[in-house]
Amino acid sequence: MNHLFLALVATSPIAIRADHSEGGAATAKYIPGSTLLGSLSAAHRMLRPRQDDEFKQFFLAGQILFPHLYPAGFKSSSAGLDEANTPVKPLPRTAQMCKRFSGFRPLHGENALEERHGIRDSLLDWAVFALLDARHQPLPGLLAPLEVHDRCAFPGCEQALDHADGYYRSDLDDSRQRMRASAATRLQTRTGINRDWGVVENSILYNREVFEDGTMFWGDLLFPDEETLPEEQRLVTRFQDFLLETEIQDQERPGIVRLGTGRSRGLGCVALAKDLIEVERETLPAFQKRLEKFDTLLRTESVEQGVKGLDAFYFAITLTSATILRDPFLRYQKTLDVATLARLLDHARASFTLIYQATGMQRVTGWNELWGTPRQHDYALEMGSTFLFASSVEPDAELLEALYALEETGLGERRAEGFGRICVSDPFHLEREQL
Repeated sequence: MNHLFLALVATSPIAIRADHSEGGAATAKYIPGSTLLGSLSAAHRMLRPRQDDEFKQFFLAGQILFPHLYPAGFKSSSAGLDEANTPVKPLPRTAQMCKRFSGFRPLHGENALEERHGIRDSLLDWAVFALLDARHQPLPGLLAPLEVHDRCAFPGCEQALDHADGYYRSDLDDSRQRMRASAATRLQTRTGINRDWGVVENSILYNREVFEDGTMFWGDLLFPDEETLPEEQRLVTRFQDFLLETEIQDQERPGIVRLGTGRSRGLGCVALAKDLIEVERETLPAFQKRLEKFDTLLRTESVEQGVKGLDAFYFAITLTSATILRDPFLRYQKTLDVATLARLLDHARASFTLIYQATGMQRVTGWNELWGTPRQHDYALEMGSTFLFASSVEPDAELLEALYALEETGLGERRAEGFGRICVSDPFHLEREQL
């Protein structure tokens, strides 16, 4: 598949309801792929109402995989991360940071206004803990890998570590140089209007959290390979022509793409980037090197802590978006289990063992823009969830290609709406104390 980066800027405040509870005011921390798909499909019906075949190709056939759009505000960066063509990812659930001075260490040459002590990853610590055999290790020895890293390692700090959340981007030249994205939000207070008299209604006063106008978002659109087709017939070319039609022209013809709630009150107006930037995907040899580096470091850490009998190949699967999984009886799954992984990879000789997981569940709600009805509620594994597996066989060509394809296509349901995207042995998990 072809990967193309889509950038979006809010030209008015955006409100994405995080839930449907009565009186709920919080906004979601990102723009869901279903929201993006619905808004673009509504714009297509207004701009090209008679092009039904094109509408089906864009929004119904599942040929284009729309992404979740994550905040991409890095304006304080002197390394140009606000303009870099590198992915914006959610922090894994295994990420930790200083409770007092949170955030990645300042970039080289950055004039940071606040002190930040770095973000580390705890997956290898938990892996060692899970691999230690209680029959051969005393209890203090089992807990040692976790107790060593329960305090901030910044010189002279010693503050407790806390869970880290949010989104980040890596420097194009140095992947260890990272910055957490910022997304400014504020609380709007509004009054209700009496439908009969057109004046303020008594006892109706509500709040709504919104993204500030000017907030940037980033996503990774996936298109099918079409190298054999002429340029004018390619799906990506026709889709980009459609995006150009939605562009803001002037005050008399503002952009027609609007996202979220409160659109009749002036919220949700956005500007899409004029060009989709195609990025070459990581090659299979580079992918293999990434997996081998993770496996080697995990083995080294485990042996140093006294783990014996390491005769498996270890890899991690990190969810970079929420993932909806169902079993054969259509029940929602609370984890990525070995049976599901074995079915997805379909390797004849390999058997898998789940060593460790850090995961959570979330309810997925939404609104169908074209039908004007609520979407069915689903339950998904939270983005950032991490699963550590052991394979009974070394990664031969068949297993490598299966993992490579799984990372490309994702897993679970509603992948055309941004769900189910993953990263295998994410390099972030190799980040220990950030130096």
